[in-house]
Amino acid sequence: MNRKPSALQNNRRRNNNQEENLTERITFRLTSAERNQLVKKAKDRGLKLSLLCRLIVMRRKIPDHSPQTRQWLRDLIGMKNNINQIARHTNTIKGFDGWAEDALQFIASEVDKAKNILTNSNYE
Repeated sequence: MNRKPSALQNNRRRNNNQEENLTERITFRLTSAERNQLVKKAKDRGLKLSLLCRLIVMRRKIPDHSPQTRQWLRDLIGMKNNINQIARHTNTIKGFDGWAEDALQFIASEVDKAKNILTNSNYE
């Protein structure tokens, strides 16, 4: 599965100007525990450590490319297909069944969970 480049990567690719290349270096010191925490966070999100640090310093949104998030997005796409099937069913019978209502409430709760997780994990 191809990963979508982050905002910083996209901007660098568009501008092939020499000024946009990563030529500058800033060094800062961390404890080994802090470094391990950053390494783990980068690995969990499927990013390089340097990119994660740049995103944090620039206060940009940190993408999450973890396997759990990818599976979750596939599940949400499946739910979208289920919503389309439920809509077609309700339009066909010109009414609303109890099972359709239950299914829509379940899908809405999953979407709310997704929204909360994605919005709360941006600047950790």
